[in-house]
Amino acid sequence: MTLAESRMGSITAHLDRARTARILCDLVRIRSQNPLDGEGEVAGYVARFLRRLGLEVETPEVLPGRPNVIARLRGLDGGPVLAFNTHMDTVPEGNGWTRAPFGGEVVDGDLYGRGAVDAKGPLAALLAAVEGIVRSGARLRGDLLVTAVADEETCSTGARRLCSEIEADLAIVGEPTRLQVGVAHRGSLRPVIVVTGRTAHSSRPHEGVNAVYRAVPVIQALETYGRALASRPPHPLCGAPSAAVTLVNAGIKENVIPGRCEIVLDRRMVPGEDEERTLAEVGEVLDRVRAENPGLEVAVERTIPTTGAPSELDPSHPLVGIALEAASLALGAPARLHGLSGACDMTHFRAAGVPCVVMGPGDEAQAHQPDERMSVEQLHQGALAYALAAMAACGVVA
Repeated sequence: MTLAESRMGSITAHLDRARTARILCDLVRIRSQNPLDGEGEVAGYVARFLRRLGLEVETPEVLPGRPNVIARLRGLDGGPVLAFNTHMDTVPEGNGWTRAPFGGEVVDGDLYGRGAVDAKGPLAALLAAVEGIVRSGARLRGDLLVTAVADEETCSTGARRLCSEIEADLAIVGEPTRLQVGVAHRGSLRPVIVVTGRTAHSSRPHEGVNAVYRAVPVIQALETYGRALASRPPHPLCGAPSAAVTLVNAGIKENVIPGRCEIVLDRRMVPGEDEERTLAEVGEVLDRVRAENPGLEVAVERTIPTTGAPSELDPSHPLVGIALEAASLALGAPARLHGLSGACDMTHFRAAGVPCVVMGPGDEAQAHQPDERMSVEQLHQGALAYALAAMAACGVVA
């Protein structure tokens, strides 16, 4: 019998579906839209929760009024240090909701609200797991670090700072994976491509160079580039890379010929690709457009900060086995390896040399959607999986 199997009954006895759902309801009702609200109130809730359980808690500020939470459950005899990490911010509520986006309403077994899946659901499951471990009386060998970070939805300021401040042997990042074990994720690069024209009065368009018209072949070339990426050999878990124009901005007034057009390209990289080479590849696309359109002025002006580069962990690493067993026991069915289509904070732990997987309750297809919702049953399973993984990774004193 494995450690996780032996601890299944004792931990299950200290986890309660209704209790974990209440934690998530509390978190959903605290607005932490990035950048509208900040994470201060959520951080306060998390810090108070963990202090009541006896953890050592710090809340270092990473942006004005926007702290990380770093809490430590001390182990007894120098076993491995496991960092359990997720984020406190959410995207804005958006439109199209049929339920109150900050109500935390439970309907037919699902809890609705912005962040219910991404990533307050994993955060609630993590808090419930720590509570269950403490109340069970289990004594961990290694330290358990519980970290909740700010600003993941924009450019991971919190995780970048965190990974420079803590030391951990292993890490699990909480994101919605339906409790499958993420060992790879795609990364994001967002170049801002500027097409330059010349302004003029709109009643005399022949005196200007309309940057919108000049941008048309650029946009068409980027569309062709995206189709070509889709036909590349896929990563076994993350699929093929992708590229899409997501924003176009031009013009200053309705009666002025636009002299500048900005195009934002969202380029998703798979493990094995890097930012430098990807940016050079976009430059090659623009070189071809210039050659086909003499006089065209187009260039990458800057890049927009993102969560970061793609990342992966060798599936043979022992942490992967720990996570797979914990998730399988919690689900009552075999968990499998998973690749995330989006980026997450795994990349920053891996850059710091920390073996890391991504695992959490909830369906990532719900993220950023109206009527975002979390299954209360899977939320409970997530708390159980986290508790089992923590005990297996840190070790338990008999």
